Amino acid sequence: MPSDDRTITIGNVLRADIRGFVVASRIPAPEVPTFGTFVRAPIQQNTAELVGLVYDIRLQDDPFLRNLAATVFPGDPRSEEIIRDQRENRVVPVEISVAAIGYRFGATGTYIYGFPPQPPMILNQIAVCADAEVREITTSPDFMRALLDNRDIPTDELIPATLLRASTLREPDHLRYLIQAGRYLTHELARDPVRVERILRRIDHA
Repeated sequence: MPSDDRTITIGNVLRADIRGFVVASRIPAPEVPTFGTFVRAPIQQNTAELVGLVYDIRLQDDPFLRNLAATVFPGDPRSEEIIRDQRENRVVPVEISVAAIGYRFGATGTYIYGFPPQPPMILNQIAVCADAEVREITTSPDFMRALLDNRDIPTDELIPATLLRASTLREPDHLRYLIQAGRYLTHELARDPVRVERILRRIDHA
């Protein structure tokens, strides 16, 4: 898989707490982050940065879209043209929910896994992590610790998605990376073998 060290700003913090935050965005559809995307946000008056994972993406409506949705009809050539124009040229409001997994002080500090000392401030800009950052964040399987303790997000789907992405950045050692991650999950969830099996099965079937 080719490396991608680009970063894009996806929006601004709309609301936040220690466990995560919601980003308000109006970026074009092709650039909307996908489920499991790693993102970062400045905290502690820009002396540190929080790292999180996208776990929900909601396309919001507005009065114009509500009116449009009630008047277009699939199959009508005029409606098809309107729909295509809206999807390609009009930026749809998006809410992106992010779960916190760690933070670090300074741009080159060591990542500390777990909830941050404070959430990002409202209107702080959020950016997608570059591949090099993702590789560093996922060096230790401890990045999953906060996810395992967070019952408010779809953890059992989010962990496989993030592990698969992290493994593709480690060719040709992706299998070794996944095996190590599986051992970590087996240890951390020793009292819940059914859950471990469910997570590992999703990785295996991806």
